[in-house]
Amino acid sequence: MEYILIVDDSKIVCNTLERLIREQLGYEPVVAYSKEECEQKLLQYKDKISVALLDLHLPDALEGEVVDVVGQFNIPSIVLTASVDKEDLFRGKDIVDYVIKDSNFAFGYILKLVKRIVSNRSLNVLVTGDSKISLENTTKLLKRYQINCLSANDGKEALEVLKNNKDIKIIFTEYSMKNMDGLELTRNIRKQYTKDELSIMLIAGNRDRNIVAKFLKYGGSDFLYKGFSDEEFYARLNSDLETLDLFEDIKNKANKDYLTSMYNRRYFFDQGEKEYKKALKKQKSICVAMFDIDKFKNINDTYGHDIGDIAIQEVAKVLHKYFEDDAIVSRFGGEEFCVLQVCKSKDEFYIILENIRKEFETNIIPTNKGDISYTVSVGYSTTIKEELNDMVIDADKALYTAKQNGRNQVRSIYES
Repeated sequence: MEYILIVDDSKIVCNTLERLIREQLGYEPVVAYSKEECEQKLLQYKDKISVALLDLHLPDALEGEVVDVVGQFNIPSIVLTASVDKEDLFRGKDIVDYVIKDSNFAFGYILKLVKRIVSNRSLNVLVTGDSKISLENTTKLLKRYQINCLSANDGKEALEVLKNNKDIKIIFTEYSMKNMDGLELTRNIRKQYTKDELSIMLIAGNRDRNIVAKFLKYGGSDFLYKGFSDEEFYARLNSDLETLDLFEDIKNKANKDYLTSMYNRRYFFDQGEKEYKKALKKQKSICVAMFDIDKFKNINDTYGHDIGDIAIQEVAKVLHKYFEDDAIVSRFGGEEFCVLQVCKSKDEFYIILENIRKEFETNIIPTNKGDISYTVSVGYSTTIKEELNDMVIDADKALYTAKQNGRNQVRSIYES
């Protein structure tokens, strides 16, 4: 559970934020109306609070002292203020942003910020450069925003870090670096990663102004001139993160099934063909399996399509339990699913399929219309063909055999 601290002497503000945070984000609000009460809540919840929303003017802290109190606990803080004219009270303090409480838009912006900070804990960012002060300053700001930071001293080292950490989403780089400068680093990164996969931010000096245009042409995403304020840094960072999120959302809508969040048939063949060809070149074993819910029509006819959806979602949950990142798991349509895996062992693949079948055989799923249970039939192929689709066809034929021979079984195409 994520706990969000709200400190404000206005009950209207507190009640509104409390309701929105609980209803729209699913987090648990912790409310205080004074600096003293805030200190009590901090001791009570200790390390549980994820984000703090702090009013600058409290009955017992008129000059923004509450920001320093919360800062001692290393909690990301967002200042709530009635006027930007009072910014001298929080300038230079360890906050990630401020919000002017002048409209309903402010509440929406606060929710967006809170959600962003919480999600940042799973975000990896690489900071590279040979300026120790710049590296430390950028890293400090990122960590305040709850972002995981990796570092490199130059472009060559940055490429090595990136090679070993495929989940990096943003790279901050200086232009002037030994071994490989920021431009060359950007060119090398763009050979492997597109803008929708990885963002590159240049931190440039005033003398590097003529470099910025080249950086953008080479595939850079955004830039900052040294001497930037904390506010500018977070504004640029948020803009980049929102762009990456937008790309991710578009890709998910195109490649994922809305009901299960599994990859769809289109993605299976688009990405699967690439993985298939790579496995063929490396002479690795390739396994394909088709899954189908037995007597699925009976579930829909007896309980309704809403329970049928739960049955389909259960298949997705179980498949993800058994297959990790080395497999492409997709919903082909209806109650039919397909898995492509580069196998360590064909026998090991069969054991996984049999364990999945057994789990469904004993699985009972509670619903609002009573408990339901069902079995699955599985067809698989481990014989390499010229095309991925040929293996899918073989697995589908094996699935048909499993259905014809009584269901609730795992079959290959070579079994009668």
